[in-house]
Amino acid sequence: KKRGQRERVQPDLVPLCSPRFDLLGWRWHNSVGAVAMADLVNSDDSSPPVRLRGHTLLCMQGFRGEGYNPQFVTNMAAIHRTLTDHPESWVEVLASPDTVCAACPHQHPSGCLLNGAGSEEEMNDQDQVVLQRLGLKVGRRIRWLDILERIRSSVCGDDLSFICGNCRWLPLGYCRETLRFPSARDARREPRSSAHR
Repeated sequence: KKRGQRERVQPDLVPLCSPRFDLLGWRWHNSVGAVAMADLVNSDDSSPPVRLRGHTLLCMQGFRGEGYNPQFVTNMAAIHRTLTDHPESWVEVLASPDTVCAACPHQHPSGCLLNGAGSEEEMNDQDQVVLQRLGLKVGRRIRWLDILERIRSSVCGDDLSFICGNCRWLPLGYCRETLRFPSARDARREPRSSAHR
Protein backbone atom coordinates (compact mmCIF):
# COMPACT_ATOMS: atom_id res chain seq x y z
CA LYS A 1 0.00 0.00 0.00
CA LYS A 2 1.06 3.58 -0.61
CA ARG A 3 1.97 5.75 2.34
CA GLY A 4 -1.09 7.41 3.84
CA GLN A 5 -3.50 5.13 1.96
CA ARG A 6 -6.29 3.58 3.98
CA GLU A 7 -7.75 0.17 3.46
CA ARG A 8 -11.21 -0.95 4.47
CA VAL A 9 -11.03 -3.97 6.75
CA GLN A 10 -13.94 -6.36 7.10
CA PRO A 11 -14.93 -6.31 10.80
CA ASP A 12 -14.90 -10.10 11.08
CA LEU A 13 -11.35 -10.24 9.71
CA VAL A 14 -9.86 -7.71 12.13
CA PRO A 15 -8.00 -9.28 15.05
CA LEU A 16 -10.03 -8.21 18.08
CA CYS A 17 -7.09 -6.91 20.07
CA SER A 18 -4.89 -5.76 17.22
CA PRO A 19 -2.92 -2.66 18.17
CA ARG A 20 -3.54 -1.32 14.66
CA PHE A 21 -7.30 -1.78 14.87
CA ASP A 22 -8.98 1.58 14.90
CA LEU A 23 -12.48 2.31 15.97
CA LEU A 24 -14.12 2.80 12.62
CA GLY A 25 -12.84 -0.37 11.02
CA TRP A 26 -10.17 1.48 9.02
CA ARG A 27 -6.47 0.76 9.05
CA TRP A 28 -4.13 3.55 8.11
CA HIS A 29 -0.74 2.81 6.62
CA ASN A 30 1.68 5.68 6.92
CA SER A 31 5.00 6.51 8.45
CA VAL A 32 3.59 7.35 11.86
CA GLY A 33 1.33 4.34 12.29
CA ALA A 34 -2.35 4.43 13.07
CA VAL A 35 -4.10 7.78 12.95
CA ALA A 36 -5.94 8.79 16.11
CA MET A 37 -9.72 8.47 16.13
CA ALA A 38 -10.07 12.23 16.63
CA ASP A 39 -8.10 12.79 13.43
CA LEU A 40 -10.74 10.83 11.53
CA VAL A 41 -13.60 13.06 12.62
CA ASN A 42 -14.21 15.85 10.14
CA SER A 43 -16.56 18.77 10.52
CA ASP A 44 -18.25 17.77 7.29
CA ASP A 45 -20.15 14.56 6.60
CA SER A 46 -17.21 12.68 5.05
CA SER A 47 -16.26 10.71 8.19
CA PRO A 48 -17.74 7.24 8.50
CA PRO A 49 -20.11 6.98 11.48
CA VAL A 50 -19.14 5.37 14.77
CA ARG A 51 -21.25 2.19 14.88
CA LEU A 52 -22.92 1.70 18.28
CA ARG A 53 -25.60 -0.71 19.41
CA GLY A 54 -28.59 0.59 21.35
CA HIS A 55 -27.52 -0.27 24.87
CA THR A 56 -23.99 1.01 24.24
CA LEU A 57 -25.47 4.48 23.78
CA LEU A 58 -26.28 4.36 27.51
CA CYS A 59 -23.07 2.55 28.48
CA MET A 60 -21.06 5.44 27.05
CA GLN A 61 -22.72 7.71 29.63
CA GLY A 62 -21.32 5.84 32.60
CA PHE A 63 -17.89 4.87 31.28
CA ARG A 64 -15.15 5.58 33.84
CA GLY A 65 -12.16 3.74 32.41
CA GLU A 66 -13.06 0.25 33.58
CA GLY A 67 -13.83 -2.79 31.47
CA TYR A 68 -13.36 -6.46 30.73
CA ASN A 69 -9.67 -6.26 29.78
CA PRO A 70 -7.06 -3.60 28.85
CA GLN A 71 -7.86 -3.80 25.12
CA PHE A 72 -11.55 -3.25 25.78
CA VAL A 73 -10.81 -0.27 28.04
CA THR A 74 -8.46 1.29 25.48
CA ASN A 75 -11.03 0.89 22.72
CA MET A 76 -13.94 2.20 24.80
CA ALA A 77 -11.87 5.13 26.09
CA ALA A 78 -10.93 6.17 22.56
CA ILE A 79 -14.55 6.00 21.40
CA HIS A 80 -15.73 7.88 24.50
CA ARG A 81 -13.05 10.56 24.08
CA THR A 82 -13.87 11.05 20.41
CA LEU A 83 -17.59 11.42 21.02
CA THR A 84 -17.00 13.71 23.99
CA ASP A 85 -14.54 15.90 22.08
CA HIS A 86 -16.59 15.81 18.87
CA PRO A 87 -20.31 15.67 19.75
CA GLU A 88 -21.11 16.49 16.14
CA SER A 89 -19.79 13.02 15.17
CA TRP A 90 -22.14 10.75 13.29
CA VAL A 91 -23.29 7.52 14.93
CA GLU A 92 -24.93 4.62 13.13
CA VAL A 93 -27.36 2.86 15.46
CA LEU A 94 -27.21 -0.94 15.61
CA ALA A 95 -28.88 -3.83 17.43
CA SER A 96 -25.90 -6.13 16.95
CA PRO A 97 -22.20 -6.19 17.90
CA ASP A 98 -20.67 -2.76 17.41
CA THR A 99 -17.38 -0.88 17.51
CA VAL A 100 -17.12 -1.30 21.29
CA CYS A 101 -17.75 -5.04 21.01
CA ALA A 102 -14.87 -5.37 18.55
CA ALA A 103 -12.34 -5.36 21.41
CA CYS A 104 -14.43 -7.28 23.94
CA PRO A 105 -13.05 -10.63 25.10
CA HIS A 106 -16.64 -11.97 25.25
CA GLN A 107 -17.29 -11.24 21.56
CA HIS A 108 -17.73 -14.35 19.41
CA PRO A 109 -18.72 -14.71 15.74
CA SER A 110 -22.21 -15.67 16.96
CA GLY A 111 -22.38 -12.50 19.11
CA CYS A 112 -21.94 -11.77 22.79
CA LEU A 113 -21.08 -14.59 25.20
CA LEU A 114 -20.71 -12.42 28.32
CA ASN A 115 -23.32 -14.38 30.31
CA GLY A 116 -23.26 -17.56 28.24
CA ALA A 117 -25.04 -18.73 25.11
CA GLY A 118 -28.12 -16.47 25.50
CA SER A 119 -26.14 -13.25 25.98
CA GLU A 120 -26.52 -11.90 22.45
CA GLU A 121 -30.29 -12.25 22.71
CA GLU A 122 -30.22 -10.43 26.08
CA MET A 123 -28.08 -7.66 24.59
CA ASN A 124 -30.40 -7.38 21.61
CA ASP A 125 -33.39 -7.08 23.96
CA GLN A 126 -31.60 -4.26 25.80
CA ASP A 127 -30.80 -2.62 22.46
CA GLN A 128 -34.46 -2.68 21.47
CA VAL A 129 -35.62 -1.19 24.79
CA VAL A 130 -33.09 1.66 24.50
CA LEU A 131 -33.87 2.32 20.83
CA GLN A 132 -37.59 2.41 21.55
CA ARG A 133 -37.05 4.73 24.51
CA LEU A 134 -34.93 7.07 22.36
CA GLY A 135 -37.20 6.87 19.33
CA LEU A 136 -34.46 5.43 17.11
CA LYS A 137 -34.47 2.68 14.49
CA VAL A 138 -31.65 0.28 13.60
CA GLY A 139 -29.58 1.72 10.77
CA ARG A 140 -30.36 5.34 11.68
CA ARG A 141 -27.46 7.74 11.26
CA ILE A 142 -27.64 10.52 13.86
CA ARG A 143 -25.23 12.97 15.46
CA TRP A 144 -23.94 12.10 18.93
CA LEU A 145 -25.18 15.41 20.34
CA ASP A 146 -28.71 14.51 19.21
CA ILE A 147 -28.44 11.11 20.92
CA LEU A 148 -27.34 12.85 24.12
CA GLU A 149 -30.37 15.13 23.97
CA ARG A 150 -32.67 12.14 23.47
CA ILE A 151 -31.08 10.39 26.45
CA ARG A 152 -31.43 13.50 28.63
CA SER A 153 -35.09 13.88 27.75
CA SER A 154 -36.18 10.24 27.96
CA VAL A 155 -33.99 8.27 30.39
CA CYS A 156 -33.33 8.83 34.08
CA GLY A 157 -31.30 6.88 36.61
CA ASP A 158 -34.38 5.11 37.96
CA ASP A 159 -34.99 3.56 34.50
CA LEU A 160 -31.68 1.72 34.47
CA SER A 161 -32.64 -1.32 36.52
CA PHE A 162 -35.40 -2.05 33.98
CA ILE A 163 -33.28 -1.29 30.90
CA CYS A 164 -29.97 -2.77 32.02
CA GLY A 165 -31.23 -5.81 33.92
CA ASN A 166 -28.34 -7.71 35.47
CA CYS A 167 -25.52 -5.59 34.02
CA ARG A 168 -22.46 -6.06 36.18
CA TRP A 169 -21.60 -2.35 35.94
CA LEU A 170 -24.98 -1.07 37.15
CA PRO A 171 -24.27 -1.53 40.91
CA LEU A 172 -21.26 0.81 40.61
CA GLY A 173 -23.68 3.70 40.08
CA TYR A 174 -21.71 5.46 37.33
CA CYS A 175 -24.57 5.46 34.83
CA ARG A 176 -27.12 6.59 37.40
CA GLU A 177 -24.80 9.42 38.45
CA THR A 178 -24.23 10.53 34.86
CA LEU A 179 -27.92 10.49 34.02
CA ARG A 180 -28.51 12.60 37.10
CA PHE A 181 -25.86 15.04 35.81
CA PRO A 182 -25.83 14.56 32.01
CA SER A 183 -22.66 16.55 31.40
CA ALA A 184 -19.73 17.88 33.40
CA ARG A 185 -21.10 21.39 32.91
CA ASP A 186 -24.47 20.35 34.37
CA ALA A 187 -22.81 18.60 37.34
CA ARG A 188 -22.30 21.98 38.97
CA ARG A 189 -26.05 22.62 38.87
CA GLU A 190 -28.83 21.11 40.90
CA PRO A 191 -30.06 17.63 39.85
CA ARG A 192 -32.84 17.50 37.27
CA SER A 193 -36.33 17.45 38.67
CA SER A 194 -38.75 14.75 37.62
CA ALA A 195 -40.39 17.30 35.31
CA HIS A 196 -37.37 17.05 33.01
CA ARG A 197 -37.54 13.29 32.54
